[in-house]
Amino acid sequence: MAKPIGADKERRVRNLDEAFGSVLTDLRTGRHWPQQKLADIAGYDKSYIRQLERGTKSATLRTLSNLASAFSLSVSVLIRANGDTDAENATNDIAQRVR
Repeated sequence: MAKPIGADKERRVRNLDEAFGSVLTDLRTGRHWPQQKLADIAGYDKSYIRQLERGTKSATLRTLSNLASAFSLSVSVLIRANGDTDAENATNDIAQRVR
């Protein structure tokens, strides 16, 4: 049986990069997209998406714009969700905003 897409355990975030990575992972897995699909849609390499999701790279404004576009969201929704260090609350916040 294949491993489910995305992180299979709860994540604790320590900084904004990790918080954004958690939100990005939740958005991607909520759509049942593998990292490669998000990378293709947003125009990045899969390894860069992986680094963003792990919080080891910081997203530029251009990257935020491209990722928001890939999810059909505004950058402001990603930024507001990013300010919430609890990934579940951030994901719920995004879901409420896009309804």
